[in-house]
Amino acid sequence: MAGVGMAPELATVITGADGVTRCRWATAAGRDLTGYHDSEWGTPTHDEAAVFEALVLTYFENGLSWATVFDKRDNLRVAFRGFDPAAVGAMTADDVERLMADTSIIRNRRKIEATVHNAGLLVKSSLSQLVWRYRPRGHHRLHSWADGRMATAESCGMALALREAGFRMVGPVVAHSFMQTIGIENGHFEGCFRAAPH
Repeated sequence: MAGVGMAPELATVITGADGVTRCRWATAAGRDLTGYHDSEWGTPTHDEAAVFEALVLTYFENGLSWATVFDKRDNLRVAFRGFDPAAVGAMTADDVERLMADTSIIRNRRKIEATVHNAGLLVKSSLSQLVWRYRPRGHHRLHSWADGRMATAESCGMALALREAGFRMVGPVVAHSFMQTIGIENGHFEGCFRAAPH
């Protein structure tokens, strides 16, 4: 959603048949993501399970497309016990092996093990409190694909803080995408009905 690799002549927003103008990716990603775009992506949340889910799904996307992860999202929720950090943190090596055999999810051992490990870190701390400290002071407006960014000073700071706290699979690019997902930074393009007000 950073706009990397997008043809500059393509519009960043599209007005749908319903008359609503949205970010292009909501309808041009090979499936209809309008519901996700309209009510979830970029909606500020502090709910621990929702924040943890967003982080996990963001690093599960590494090397894949968001559409692939989105299609498996419900199965991943079941596999990871609703992304309740305490429940996931209590998972064992046997659970990891069971998940590695589960064809309904993305079977990547490093990502599965990182998820169990990361959840264990949340027994004594709040992921929401940690990550919301990195909210940018100003809003970076996205007028064109060229305005998209893969990482920011804030995402670099968040990634460093998460790694220092022991989290795995979280670098500046993952952190930036995650920040947009949970609304720490508004990543909607100008003209989209969900873009930050002027």
